[in-house]
Amino acid sequence: MKLKRLSILFALCGWLGAMPLAVAQNPIIIGDISSMSGPLALAGVPGRQGMIMAVEEINKAGGILGRPIELLVRDDKSQPEEASKHFRELAAQGAQIILGSTGSGTSAAMSSLARELKIPFFTMVGYTRMLTEEAGHRYFFRLITNDRVFGNGMAETLSKLPHTRYCTIGNDYAYGRDITKVVMTRLKELKPDVEVLSGCEFWVPLGTTDFTPNMTAILSRRPQAVLFGGLVAASAPAFVKQGKVFGLFKTAMGVHPSIGMPINNAGFTSKDDIPDGIFTGTDYLYPPLDTPASKAIYDSYRKRWNQLPTEQSVHAHTNLRFIVKAFQKAGKIDREAMIDAAKGLSIDHPILGEITVREFDHQSNAGWWMGFLTWDETHKRAGMRDATLLKAEPYLPNKAEIERLRTKK
Repeated sequence: MKLKRLSILFALCGWLGAMPLAVAQNPIIIGDISSMSGPLALAGVPGRQGMIMAVEEINKAGGILGRPIELLVRDDKSQPEEASKHFRELAAQGAQIILGSTGSGTSAAMSSLARELKIPFFTMVGYTRMLTEEAGHRYFFRLITNDRVFGNGMAETLSKLPHTRYCTIGNDYAYGRDITKVVMTRLKELKPDVEVLSGCEFWVPLGTTDFTPNMTAILSRRPQAVLFGGLVAASAPAFVKQGKVFGLFKTAMGVHPSIGMPINNAGFTSKDDIPDGIFTGTDYLYPPLDTPASKAIYDSYRKRWNQLPTEQSVHAHTNLRFIVKAFQKAGKIDREAMIDAAKGLSIDHPILGEITVREFDHQSNAGWWMGFLTWDETHKRAGMRDATLLKAEPYLPNKAEIERLRTKK
């Protein structure tokens, strides 16, 4: 995808005419580096659309402190090297803030540059806990939850079940390895007789969709449960569909902390693809929540794009609203003042309720819905049933623990 400069200025001509010329010539530049191609494009495309929609709404309402937003967009191609290159480009072009609907590896690369260049960076897909723990710093923000929260929450539920013989499989990248480690470490602490069977831990490249060799090996070990939470995007539904064909889920419980997420279950095309009883989670539900806030973002997104929203659509929209609120609290367009204003700041998330960014690590207290994978006939896509909201606070490290982790690094 060629580099593009996308300027979204003044949604209404009448608003443009009402603005002073000096203001019209002085936009606030915000960068969006997202995965528009490659394995993580399922996250990047709806994230970009949610971002554009938010910019249009904000500019229509008068911008940030009277100044419009100019959105500069780049495609990281799901590659950390591309993300780093574009981050430096946008910094040179005067971006006040950079956001990204991109994975944990690319988020980590951009986080390092954010610290070096002193430009705030907000991730909207990077869920690996280390981004706000040992690798966290002043210029990195995360309004979504992290895998410490839903990994430990899921482990607690699994510890109450009789299963002890596990196999694991995940994509071989930062998040895939981290979520597998988080779940299994906590599960073994709570239930010491749990084991990962010998020869039954597998790592496959991002984008893998053929699991025939893995299925044969897993079935030969006869596990009681299979944790495939490290598989994301196209890999996750491919594993489930092939597992159903092989009969895997007739003898083993499927466990995936996030295949309830729209980006991870987009590959399911009918209810016949989905076996019964896969335990999972998400931060955007189908069927959508029956609340005014959920209905508003759903309807707005459908009207603007003629597509169903995903978690990344909503996260991008929420992140930009949060940034506007932080600048308004700061009272000026200044990065350092915005960072200070963002500490402890709250925003209403249409799916997760009010969330607050913690002052000492810039991690929000956003929760996580847990339930069972199912088919949403109304929307003709995968969804969840029996969903309950997991609160984040019991699982997040406190200030002293964050300081210890960062000092240890």
